[in-house]
Amino acid sequence: MKIIKITFVVLGVLAFSTSYGQDQDREKLEKQKKQFDKIDKDSNEAISLEEMTIFYEGKKNKSGDIINADKMFKNKDNNADGKLTFEEFIAKPEKKKKK
Repeated sequence: MKIIKITFVVLGVLAFSTSYGQDQDREKLEKQKKQFDKIDKDSNEAISLEEMTIFYEGKKNKSGDIINADKMFKNKDNNADGKLTFEEFIAKPEKKKKK
């Protein structure tokens, strides 16, 4: 009987932690979408370098350094088409290999 009770407790904790993690992921994704929409001034579901530069003009990162929108844009524009989709916007930048 104790084993059954322990099993139910463990399953309950696992179910809660999984659900809690999914809620956090969804909240993060919603925040990222709001940020994307703020930057995407023409609402064409893509961010141009101009839109990103205007949005980040004069803004600083957590370290207090001015944000380099051009560099950020180029790091995120994985297919080099001159615009960021939402998927590119939320993806971690790919590491560029040095030649």
